[in-house]
Amino acid sequence: MISQSPVATFGDSCGDLLIVDDFPDTLALYESLLTENGHRVRTATSGAEALHWVDEQEPELVLLDVSMPGLDGVEVLRRLRTRPGGGPAVIMLTAARREPHAIESGLKEGADAYLTKPIDSRELLARVRAALETFRLKRMLEAQRRDHVAMLVHDLRHPLSSMGLLAELLEAEDMTPEERQSAVSQMRGLCSEMARLVDGVLAASRLEAGVFTVEPRPIRVGAVIEPMLVVFTPVAARRRVALAFEGSLDITVYADPHKLRQALDNLVANALKFTPRGGRVVVRVAHDDRFTIFEITDSGPGVTASERETIFDRYKQGARGRAAGGSGLGLTIARGIAEAHHGSVSVAAGDLGGAAFRIALPLRGP
Repeated sequence: MISQSPVATFGDSCGDLLIVDDFPDTLALYESLLTENGHRVRTATSGAEALHWVDEQEPELVLLDVSMPGLDGVEVLRRLRTRPGGGPAVIMLTAARREPHAIESGLKEGADAYLTKPIDSRELLARVRAALETFRLKRMLEAQRRDHVAMLVHDLRHPLSSMGLLAELLEAEDMTPEERQSAVSQMRGLCSEMARLVDGVLAASRLEAGVFTVEPRPIRVGAVIEPMLVVFTPVAARRRVALAFEGSLDITVYADPHKLRQALDNLVANALKFTPRGGRVVVRVAHDDRFTIFEITDSGPGVTASERETIFDRYKQGARGRAAGGSGLGLTIARGIAEAHHGSVSVAAGDLGGAAFRIALPLRGP
């Protein structure tokens, strides 16, 4: 049975459903409610018929009664979960309150949720909607994870290939000492680039797991900026981009030097990536009464107003990021590091015509 309550509409969260129950009246009620709510519904009165419909076209969600003659719901569930890919994305069981053992068996076999009869109509609609939305969100995140892993592999492939070529050059006997030293310097730079990519993935994983920490202390800005410029100046030169610094290196900032350097590295690498040949990237440091402000501005195409709110989200890249490739984690990590320092990160239009990314850190710790 199903108890009657007002029907609510939940927007576009509609799916392809299969309802399985050996009571025709119950099937008719479920079908009417879910169809009115916008779902595409098929019905089956037995386990065998349910398996047939799944073979015809696999639904997103199966609402499956545990107590049926012949193939009961638990056996149908077991067979569905042995299908390639694990069968339908969501399988919800329905059972009377007197059948807790069947529910327990079903959950062990891979059911995602259960409803006990009599089922309130609002609960039925809400649970179906929530199950579909959760499945679709997980599917989207899994696809994005695969895309980002592929992009990370792509990013690592270039420095690895370049190092292989440089290693072959180093084997040549006719290299001058200057040429050999240049090759060694390039290899070190490529190693640093790969280490930055790997560190980025590790940092993003820690942020997602909620175990990311910082150890701030008073440090001189130059202790972070000077070695960063040493690394990126030759990178900018290879790209025919002018890299400059403006501000004072003697400002004291309360920060974790390693993590701050990682955040700034990501922003500078991002700026160099999107700045065309002949362009400029400027690293600036300033402070006011409350914050030390790091700004990386460039003469690239900039960031559209519509992208500024989401560009720091993990798995979100602006149109430029998608076009240029990249793992898309650098800006997320920069935000995580800034917030771990009780600071913030933002992006706006810069005075060089492109984007200006700013990290603002409190002058003192909490």
